[in-house]
Amino acid sequence: MNSSANKFKDVASYIASAPKAVQKTLKQIQATVRKASPEAVEGIAYGMPAYKLNGKPLAYFAAFEHHIGFYATPNAHTAFKKELAKYKQGKGSVQFPIDQPIPLALIEKMVKFNAAGNQPKQTGIPKEILAYNNRQSKGDKLICDKLAKEIDRGLPKATRKIWHAHPVWFLDGNPIVGYSKLKDGVRLMFWSGASFGVKELIPGTGKFKDASVTYASADKIRANDLARWLKKAKDIQWDYKNIVKRKGKLIRIAQK
Repeated sequence: MNSSANKFKDVASYIASAPKAVQKTLKQIQATVRKASPEAVEGIAYGMPAYKLNGKPLAYFAAFEHHIGFYATPNAHTAFKKELAKYKQGKGSVQFPIDQPIPLALIEKMVKFNAAGNQPKQTGIPKEILAYNNRQSKGDKLICDKLAKEIDRGLPKATRKIWHAHPVWFLDGNPIVGYSKLKDGVRLMFWSGASFGVKELIPGTGKFKDASVTYASADKIRANDLARWLKKAKDIQWDYKNIVKRKGKLIRIAQK
């Protein structure tokens, strides 16, 4: 293929220019990268499909006469060198023969590896969450501050923000845990907590998979318990991110 840097305006036009026999494979790779990092920015760089997250490269791919070139940064290729060993490689590149099945599951793992490394480093609790905590009474502020600190420690790769007026932590856009002020204290809610098998977490109405515990004072928060629940929260998730698309139906996300 002609890979002139100015020839293609987007990935769709790149794929459309490829031989028809290869277009299906390119679309599969495109879908795999998007699935692995939904927040990635898609474009053309160096004349080929390119994906970036937070301004940093995730992956590139290109079609050639006998192979698909896949470029996922030297770090990712080093991390998966055992799985890539059977393919011809260069520094930060690998060639997948066109006449063989493309390892889409491996591509997904490599992109997720890079996506995790491309997340901005957390530099303390966001100002909007601190402002929320500061609006509470003295006792409730102590609860909120302790919860925020422990959640940040247990979910270092999460994004966090005020969502529906309350602090919430997300992984890959899926809500994981948050807290809110109630009349009798501060409620800590796990969106998928009903599936944790933890007696301390009380399920909600049953319509969804949430479960929560309410704290009346900061000294009731047990850091070890919270750390254990946060570990479960990373492994056990229901897909709230796409609940509207699925018309209210929740589907459990496969454990990674």
